[in-house]
This record gives sequence, C-alpha cells and structure tokens, in this order.
Amino acid sequence: MIKILLHHTCKSSYTLYKALKNTPGVQFEMVGVPYFPYLKHYVLSVPAVFKDGELVLLDPVEPEDVFMLISGKTEKELSVEDAVENFVRGVMASQALLVTVMLYKSLKPLLIPELVSVLSRAKYYKQEHKTPQILEKIRASETELLSEHWEHLVKLLTFNLVREMYWLGVDIDEVEKSHIKMWILAKATLGRLGLPYPRPTVPDVVVDAVYTTLKEAGRRYLDKVTEEQSIILGDADFLSLIQAY
Repeated sequence: MIKILLHHTCKSSYTLYKALKNTPGVQFEMVGVPYFPYLKHYVLSVPAVFKDGELVLLDPVEPEDVFMLISGKTEKELSVEDAVENFVRGVMASQALLVTVMLYKSLKPLLIPELVSVLSRAKYYKQEHKTPQILEKIRASETELLSEHWEHLVKLLTFNLVREMYWLGVDIDEVEKSHIKMWILAKATLGRLGLPYPRPTVPDVVVDAVYTTLKEAGRRYLDKVTEEQSIILGDADFLSLIQAY
C-alpha cells in the first residue's frame, strides 16, 4: 500500500493529489493535529510517500515516481554525485530543512543516515548501502554546495517567509530585519531544541540577504503566493481531506 501525506497549504501536495487521486493502491492523508508523531518518521516536507509503512520519498515527488513505486520497479544504479544532487533538491523543497541549513549555514544538522537515505533517493532506488558514501560526499563538499546554491536558497527562504506573511496579512513594508531574525530562529527550532550554541543567534549574512530579497522581489512573490493559495483553498475536493481535530 502506498500512503501519501499532504498538507492543505502545499502546492506540491495539491499537484500530486490532482494527478493521482484516482490511482488504485494509493491512499492520501492530510497531515493534521496532533502532528508530533509525524516527526518520528522524518516527515519534514510534503508530499511524503510511504510504502508498507516506511518513508520512501519526500518532496519533490512526481506522479511517475509513485507509479514506479507501485510497480515495484524502482531499483537502479545511483551515483554518489546524483544522490548528492537529490539531497540538495530535497533540502530546497523543505521549509524545515532549508531554514535549519540557513540558521547554521551548514548542512551538518541534516546528516542523519535515515534522512539522507530518503532525501538522496538511495532508499527509493534500493541503494541504501551507498548512504555512508553519500554522507561523506556531502560533508566533504558542504562549502562548495552552499556556495553554489546560496542565491537560490535565499530566494526560497524569502518566498517561504512571504507565504506566511500572506496567511497572517502582514505587508512587505512592515517587515524589519529583526522580524526576519526572529522568524528564522523560531522556524528552525522546536522549543529549545535546535538553538545554536552557546548563545542563540542568526547569521547576519542570512538576515541581510533575505531582507534585501524581500524588498526587491517580495511584491512579486506575494502575487505568486496569492494565486497559488487561492487555487488550492478554492478546491473543495482537496480540502475535504482535512482531518477535524
């Protein structure tokens, strides 16, 4: 059985649901409350795809990925280089992982074998024996990876911020650097878990970059978010999956 976890605000969840909603053998579940149980399975982005109770994929997920999973024909050779690229794409698709990387300016907080196996698609392709090599490659190339993708990481983080501003009705002009700093610290931690040592802080280079991007592109991002959320929240069929609590 394939189970796909979705969220009612997520464009990727919405797109995948619309493509697969009538597919035999696929069950959908809208992430609800209480949500802490999802964390023990590393559901750190959605869609999250489970097969026979095991997490196999996290966003980005294409319909074809699910069809191949149903057919049982996902096994194939995966180079370490391709696995690292998959890992980076997975980080970019997850607000939780992305903001953690930006808080620490490091990929190290994410280097958990079970998580890397899923993000790199080693598990999906039945190449889990390569997970140690993938971990080592990420550690060795961390500086290069962050430098190569820095601009895109900043833009994605800013877009995530704008999406939450849309929900809360906060205008672009209302946001100061101090707000961004507090938002990043709050988003990347759970209570005291995840607070940087010794004194919790947020890198100024990250805050400055997000602030600049927000002022330059925030209005354009807001227009995209408004269109995206209007489509999703106007679909009664999709929203019917929401669990009462």
